[in-house]
Amino acid sequence: MERYYPGAKALLVIFTLMVLTLLSHHARASVTMVGTRIIYNGGSNSTDIHLTNKTALPYVVTTWFDAGNMDDGPAKSANIPFVVTPPVSRVQANSGQILRLVYTGAKPLPQDRESVFYFNFLQLPPANVGADQNGEVPANSLTIALRNRVKLFYRPKGMEGNPKEMLKHLKVSRAGNGTTIKVENDQPYHVTVTGLLLTNTRHGLPQSGEMIAPFSSKNYTFPKAKSSDMKSVRITLINDLGARISAEYPL
Repeated sequence: MERYYPGAKALLVIFTLMVLTLLSHHARASVTMVGTRIIYNGGSNSTDIHLTNKTALPYVVTTWFDAGNMDDGPAKSANIPFVVTPPVSRVQANSGQILRLVYTGAKPLPQDRESVFYFNFLQLPPANVGADQNGEVPANSLTIALRNRVKLFYRPKGMEGNPKEMLKHLKVSRAGNGTTIKVENDQPYHVTVTGLLLTNTRHGLPQSGEMIAPFSSKNYTFPKAKSSDMKSVRITLINDLGARISAEYPL
């Protein structure tokens, strides 16, 4: 799950929809989603998104989608073939909320591979948070809206392949005689790379959730390695449950 502060465009849209609210002097996520990604199976009528609030304050949560541009606000959700109900909800203190996600079919999606979108939810605390015993809010209080952005994968019904075997269907080879490797994702699933390490060396390339699309490839260069180090590489991916899984590949 990726966490961002909303960009200027997103804030402008949100501020026109909702009243500014106040957070305490430090910003942290109070409303969280169960899981780190959403998998929508094409054969289902809907899927549930579970939000939890483990604090003593209620929060308002507003949601929207984007297709990869994190600066897109709620107004752009009309271009995404998903809806969530309710789009705005109140998550009570020490409680939770279930959102219903539905694929509308308004935009045809490939049926032989996954499609990826992003689900955004922004938490807004009560307007009087941080108030003193008289209900007065300090003049120097800082207004912050905390946004979370989660990958949403659409998997068509009857699509071939098994996501539990994503490591098995990677093809890894050297790209030329240098220190670059080619990783081919020969399957209909996106793979999220979180690390590459040349075996028995200290030469690694930590990744921040970079994806390799279905039936495509990417090259990775180890700038500090030598040609003699290119014997095998350990690649770490993120699976459907958000866990890290690894395998070693000869070069």
